[in-house]
Amino acid sequence: MSIPVFKPFMRDGDRYLTATDAFCVATYGHRVITTPNMKFIPQPFDNESDIIQARADGRYWALDPFQWPQMYDDLYARSFAIPRQEAYADDASMMYAWFRPTFSSDFTPISPSNLFGQLKTDIVGHLKRLYKKANTQVNKYKVARSHKEDHVVGWVHAMCAVHERFQQAMAWRDIIIIIAEYQCRFLDIWAVLDYYEIIEPRMRFIDTTHKVDPKWMGCFTEDVAIATKVHAAGVPVWLIRDARLVNPNMNIVKVVSLTPPDDLVIGMYHDPIKFFAQPFDIIIRGPNNRRHHEAACQPYSNFEKLPVPKPQVDQLVTRESLVGRARVDKGKAKMSAKLAPYNATAPRQNKAVSGRDKWSDIDHPYMPPMNSFFKIALEDANKDFLRIKHPRDKMDDGYSLPDPGLFVNILSPQSLVKPRPLPHTQNWNDFLISQHAQEPSNMQTSGKTSKSKAATALLFQKEVPALRALWAGPTNVHWRGKDIAISTLNNPPADLARQIVYEICEQSFRYELLDLDEHLGCDARKDKEARKERAELLHSIFLSKSLKVWNRDLPQQNDGLNAPSFDAALPYFESFRKVLSAWEHFPESLKQPFDATGREHDIWKGMKECCLFYVQSYFDNTGRPPIVPHLLYLVA
Repeated sequence: MSIPVFKPFMRDGDRYLTATDAFCVATYGHRVITTPNMKFIPQPFDNESDIIQARADGRYWALDPFQWPQMYDDLYARSFAIPRQEAYADDASMMYAWFRPTFSSDFTPISPSNLFGQLKTDIVGHLKRLYKKANTQVNKYKVARSHKEDHVVGWVHAMCAVHERFQQAMAWRDIIIIIAEYQCRFLDIWAVLDYYEIIEPRMRFIDTTHKVDPKWMGCFTEDVAIATKVHAAGVPVWLIRDARLVNPNMNIVKVVSLTPPDDLVIGMYHDPIKFFAQPFDIIIRGPNNRRHHEAACQPYSNFEKLPVPKPQVDQLVTRESLVGRARVDKGKAKMSAKLAPYNATAPRQNKAVSGRDKWSDIDHPYMPPMNSFFKIALEDANKDFLRIKHPRDKMDDGYSLPDPGLFVNILSPQSLVKPRPLPHTQNWNDFLISQHAQEPSNMQTSGKTSKSKAATALLFQKEVPALRALWAGPTNVHWRGKDIAISTLNNPPADLARQIVYEICEQSFRYELLDLDEHLGCDARKDKEARKERAELLHSIFLSKSLKVWNRDLPQQNDGLNAPSFDAALPYFESFRKVLSAWEHFPESLKQPFDATGREHDIWKGMKECCLFYVQSYFDNTGRPPIVPHLLYLVA
């Protein structure tokens, strides 16, 4: 299905924007997103693989209705009235509704290198002012309309109870979650009051269209009637429609690209002292529907029952009593085990354990867009497992580099920098256990552990300072001529992340193409001269004339197979066609060279068929889809 190309347009004598017109318009897959009252279009997230999981700041990233617009739902209609952080940038009284605490500056541990402690007094005071602000507004609301939404009164009492907990010692991990829920409860109270006092009366009468108020979060919808009511109430709204249902005569002020959630924290929680990942539990998985809203709005811990960290859960399991268990004879169990016969239809690497579909990209702001020809090929390829060759005829199906779909979810300092290993003797262990702690000057040596640590300090008194510096590791990483502070990589800049993922995608495609050509194109490498010609042909597919990406500058624009025009991409697709022509089952329809003077439709069809043949050949010989080219630069 072809996607229409939009341009600014105004109907003769009618410059009024209805709910189905577009102050902004953008395409999203086979759908079109328009808004009649906002100057940007946020990127929607509505996929089967979406997960509701608290991130490092206790929020749910772009799937959090308190941070990003969500799909409209009747039961959660008030969510479009949640305040937007940008609209209150100059309001100091609201600043702490989006405050993100940091371990180093906002937390006082009960002892050095301890994860238990309290929030600093000034932070607790600022959070208390949020409670007072909410309480003042709710008291006014009770006087005017006490018969509606009485549960907001309970929310204020809950905020008060949580504030009292801030004065107690808690784990840092729990403090992050509780602050996030405290802030969400405040924002929810604000949204309810605005909804029932301002928005609901407006939605009853759609004869008058109110000026949009950008302080509200807004919502997505696929229903024109809902878009009309929300637009008339002055609420930001983004209408999603199938491209075939869009009125070609609609008013369009400007065409834009989707705005990704670059400012939101996407990284998982890491222990702030030992720097190991300790992500929060996944609450729910699925598309943006009512269950999604319920999961995102329910209290994560109910302010009382906090989630147990996974290491503690593992300890509880390992400590389980073995009393009363039946004894298992390992020898008999081994003899009774049967070897599974080879089954060509058994599931392989097409789907990860997590259920991610590897035939399509993860919908993620760090994932560069896929080359459209290869995207169509991945959709159209025959995925029947019976096509996969027998293991003796297959190519190695492992990844040359990390799977980009996994990499975008674990991008963090720990994925880029790893501590160097140290020996494993008891003295070294004593050093490693205490290497983060500051030893007191009057250290007592009465206990066994203290004596062992004292002996370690004496034994390695010259080496310890150097080893501490070694363990601390570098503070910067080097990336394409730039020094980047590791401390910034918990929530890395979006452009940097996309460049890293693009490089992995591009390098993986080139390595996999080379591997598959060596497997299928062996007849074209019979002697030294033929191998040289084959290598030159492979290199000619890429503008850089190289199969390496690591030591090359990033392109200034999409080039090679990713070139934006047929004329620019044609010579590279011709080289690609010549490489594929030496493989088995090469289609007859591709045996004629691409003709630059031919019809554009025929050229497009040939390029598409080349990509489909490559993807199908890779699957038949490995049992998994290939990594395909991605675009470094977005195309509006």
